Amino acid sequence: MASENLDDYGFDIGLIEMGDEGNSFRTQNDPSAPFQRRNIVERKGIIDIRCIAKDVVHGYMNNGDEPATLLVYDFQFDPREAGRRILSADIELFYSSTDGRQPEVVDIAPKGRNILAQTTQSETISTSTNLSAGADLAGAQLGGEQKWEKAINRERTDATRVIGSIDLKNRTWGESNTASWTLLENESVKTGVPAHLLVAVLLKRPDEDMEFQCACKIRSSVDLVSRLVRLFGSKPKDDPILYNPTLPSTSILRPYDLSNLGQIELQELSRVEFTNTDT
Repeated sequence: MASENLDDYGFDIGLIEMGDEGNSFRTQNDPSAPFQRRNIVERKGIIDIRCIAKDVVHGYMNNGDEPATLLVYDFQFDPREAGRRILSADIELFYSSTDGRQPEVVDIAPKGRNILAQTTQSETISTSTNLSAGADLAGAQLGGEQKWEKAINRERTDATRVIGSIDLKNRTWGESNTASWTLLENESVKTGVPAHLLVAVLLKRPDEDMEFQCACKIRSSVDLVSRLVRLFGSKPKDDPILYNPTLPSTSILRPYDLSNLGQIELQELSRVEFTNTDT
């Protein structure tokens, strides 16, 4: 039996498991300033996982009509040891409020199926067929058992993929309340998922002063060795991010027209990179 490459097997784990120093850390809201914390998720270990709030912008959709909020998040995935990698990652941002009125996810970026680092490799597939004694092949008689072999050359194309979608969670009615992304590595070259993902979410709010919250969930599939190192431990739950539209907006990445958030091209705010850089 041919030996299997165990490093290629993926396991679904939470990115908040213990087993390394700092992995049991739970990100909480500051009791003295609970709203709109900048440090969303922070996990340190064999693979570091972080999410930082880059911009929180409260305003209106178009010409000051409907209340809206623009949120930009920076996700970072950093293996700390050579050879370790994340095969896939799933990110979910679920928005809700406690008074029954819910924010609506209007748009996100990146959205849909996006590919990068596309590769093409040539491979040869050989097939063989047993020919019985005395078989007639192109007018020639073959004696004894023979094999007819056929080789097919083909090109195999693969790529790193980032898929973004707007979803409905925890109910079967109403407007969408969740933004989600899936990151998939290029399986041909095994480079892992991108190290840096900058995403943008545009929300429509039913009321100017309505406070709301976001539950951030990240899960992944990692290579076998990383899985074994991070096998034991509990999964601490981060506090939801609390948002208060009466607080001042930020403009870290760029200036924003607060009266026309619906006119912003969200794709200009998103970024996918294999190395982490300051944004």
